[in-house]
Amino acid sequence: MSFDSRCPHGGFKGLLDKSLARIGLSKSEQKKVNREEELVDLAVVIINEQGFAGLSLEKLTAKSCYSKGTIYNHFSSKEDCLSALCIRAISSILDLFKRALIFDGSSREKAVAVHYAYQLYARLQPTLFMAVLSSKAPGVREKTSIERMGVMDKFEFEINNFSDALFRNAVADGSLILAEHMSIETLSFSNWAMSFGTNVLATSAKEATAVNRLDPNTLLLQNINLLHDGMNWHPLSKDWDYQNTWRRVEREIFAEDIQSLSI
Repeated sequence: MSFDSRCPHGGFKGLLDKSLARIGLSKSEQKKVNREEELVDLAVVIINEQGFAGLSLEKLTAKSCYSKGTIYNHFSSKEDCLSALCIRAISSILDLFKRALIFDGSSREKAVAVHYAYQLYARLQPTLFMAVLSSKAPGVREKTSIERMGVMDKFEFEINNFSDALFRNAVADGSLILAEHMSIETLSFSNWAMSFGTNVLATSAKEATAVNRLDPNTLLLQNINLLHDGMNWHPLSKDWDYQNTWRRVEREIFAEDIQSLSI
């Protein structure tokens, strides 16, 4: 997607107008939200060109068609802008996760579908995918506005609950027996850490020998199977074709999203 660096674009306008109308915001409030979406898009452009360290509100002002005062009316600091990127990323990831749960399969297959959704977002929006981690850097939280911090914490709480629920459901249906020395929170963290690390290495360090000697099409799924088999989450990979599950998730849930990658 390309952006005009000096004037607003309408990439999200239709969707925003519909959703905002439903929750009863005034026309001026809708305009402000739409403008902030435009500014977040431009921040992504700057980061793509200059890296996260290259982002500043001065550069954002120069890239946009708004005054410095207008920019500061949206973001109190560069860090506040980074947190806005994080909020968009987590919100979008949650939407993909919820779509993944539509998949008709076992609790472990649904978890595979969620992992598919996560790697899909990393491919669709690599900058925003990394923005979640950048927003956790020292000093970012303390320079983020209180209001935005509250929104970010709300989304993080929701995504943690979503991840925990995958394992609680597996324990409830008997496919996963929770060891006494383990907790749902521990399993949830290891699940995220493996997926995030694999996605980052597969995209940012793909020339490393440890990565390029493996099949990129099966790299993540193999790690998922290693982790879930280690948890003794049934059916085990020796008893079930999770590669077929992976293909089904792509075909049945995310076919249109995959097609957009080639546009």
